Amino acid sequence: MIKMYTPNETTHNLFAMCKPNGMLAKALYSGRKVVFLSCTLLLAVASITWTIYLWIPIEAWRKFYAMIYSSYLMIFGAIVSSVYSNRDKYMDCFAYFEVNANINIISPSLVKYLQKNRFIISILLSVGFFCYTVAGIVAFVQFGGDSIWYLIIRTSSLACYYLYLNFYVESCLYVQCCFIQVEHQIDAVNNSNSLLSLAKVRQVRRCYCIAIKTTEKLNSLLLPATVTFFVLSLIDCHYVFTNVLAFPSLVIILMFIAAFTNFFVVTYYIIYINHLAVNVYEKVYSFSFKTESLNVSKEIQLLLTRIARADVGLTWLGIFVITPTCVTSLATITLTVALAVPTLIKFIGF
Repeated sequence: MIKMYTPNETTHNLFAMCKPNGMLAKALYSGRKVVFLSCTLLLAVASITWTIYLWIPIEAWRKFYAMIYSSYLMIFGAIVSSVYSNRDKYMDCFAYFEVNANINIISPSLVKYLQKNRFIISILLSVGFFCYTVAGIVAFVQFGGDSIWYLIIRTSSLACYYLYLNFYVESCLYVQCCFIQVEHQIDAVNNSNSLLSLAKVRQVRRCYCIAIKTTEKLNSLLLPATVTFFVLSLIDCHYVFTNVLAFPSLVIILMFIAAFTNFFVVTYYIIYINHLAVNVYEKVYSFSFKTESLNVSKEIQLLLTRIARADVGLTWLGIFVITPTCVTSLATITLTVALAVPTLIKFIGF
């Protein structure tokens, strides 16, 4: 029977270390609403400071960036607020796998995997934050005309934005841990010298389905952020890249590094969910060599059929799963278009 998480549940579980870490995640677990309200307010105020540029006579490229950042901040302010509004759903999502999968032994590789990836995430997001902050300071000194409070508000809102990006990526990392744990169970069955039974294969299939359900729960919660990030980030990356080619400067180069670092981190941890979900196919296929039972073979085939669908992962508006192939095709198209745009930018005077 599938169990549901309740907020009052205090049972210790071995999988707790895999749950998202960071300031927003801890505030979510402890119910500190003030943290989410503060971030939402800062993002909203910063969005207004960028909107002002749309009504004053400045260069077209600065107006474009102002429009992008204003949209970014306002939408993500609403998204951060929605995280706390959906607190019970997030808590259920982050407890669903360990409550229902009956985990007795954690995969030995999980601890190192978490440590390595959390370190990589913190480094890359820090690079993005640093580049955007320095670019903002250089632009403030170079162009002038703004109050120092604008710079302080924007830098603070940028920190809030990166707190949410960290929460988003760590949520993806949590789902990856679910599939790594499934792979550990598959390896345990493959390495066992005992007879492959129907119960063992069914337990693996059940665990795999619980990991899929966890992914679906997270996908529904992160859907607005996923759509917003990919749409605005692709526009931002495309425009910054063309400006690096057409009008290179310290500010543009720093923004280029930050934009592509953010896009890389988020995209990688999204598509790696799909990779892990599909990557166990060959290991499950090897089950077939360990049994001659027709019933066990049918159970193996059911699991193989589900894995072969390759439709596990975060989606874009529920239309398609974001996979490595999807991202590669998108990057190729974007690069092709971007290389042709610098001439157009010079022509229209951006």
